[in-house]
Amino acid sequence: MSKIAFIGAGKMAEAILKELLRAGWTDKEDAVLSDIDHARLEQMQADYGVKAAVSNSEAAQDAEIVLLAVKPQKLAEVMTGLKDVLHKEQTVISIAMGKSTEFIEALLPDGIPVVRVMPNNPAMVGAAVSVLSYGRHAGEEARARAREIFSSLGDVYELDEKLQDEAMAISGCGPAYFYVLAEALCDAGVRLGLDRDLVLKLVTGTMIGSGMMLRETGKHPAQLKDMVTSPGGSTIAALEALEEAGIRNAFYKAVTAAWGRAKEV
Repeated sequence: MSKIAFIGAGKMAEAILKELLRAGWTDKEDAVLSDIDHARLEQMQADYGVKAAVSNSEAAQDAEIVLLAVKPQKLAEVMTGLKDVLHKEQTVISIAMGKSTEFIEALLPDGIPVVRVMPNNPAMVGAAVSVLSYGRHAGEEARARAREIFSSLGDVYELDEKLQDEAMAISGCGPAYFYVLAEALCDAGVRLGLDRDLVLKLVTGTMIGSGMMLRETGKHPAQLKDMVTSPGGSTIAALEALEEAGIRNAFYKAVTAAWGRAKEV
């Protein structure tokens, strides 16, 4: 078992905690949370039986892993309050969007391993995609710990940090793109006369199955699309309508906007 401190107790922190407890990576005696929202801490204690600290520094003091789950705008303030208790034997992991390991290292005593990661929303059901990048002091032990933690949530990939924001615009924001697509398909089905509960099941199953086809076959999406698209059929008519509506350009703009916003934080 490993000791971990969560600085911030929001939805993503809860998802990570839940999966680490389920996987046996830590237990409720070795997990401690800190948050300015005391009602939230009380709820987390009641739900998971973990400890709550009265301050960030108290939470981090004896932890092997210090997981920063605070808003990017608050990160510098939080790090200032932690710098006197953190040391080289600990690993600091940040899920704050847009904040580099270099930014975090500058706020810490020299030599502390820092890992940056962006897990996405499906972490809440143990199906995340997480992209890890490493600071200059993150050796193999710190990297292995980070991989263990986020492997408990789903798939893990490692990436040069200079491309972290680009990956975030795809996998970090990506679930929202799929949810909007699912909602639009549901509404379209209702417009044709389908029951809303049924059409949601149809859309959900179709999205999951299509994702499995991508994963299991390893084929390019264009190849799988062509398998569904008969000459002169309904699918090609639908694809023509999507192209006329500018679907590809919409996604180009969406991903670029997400990337640009991360650079501004």
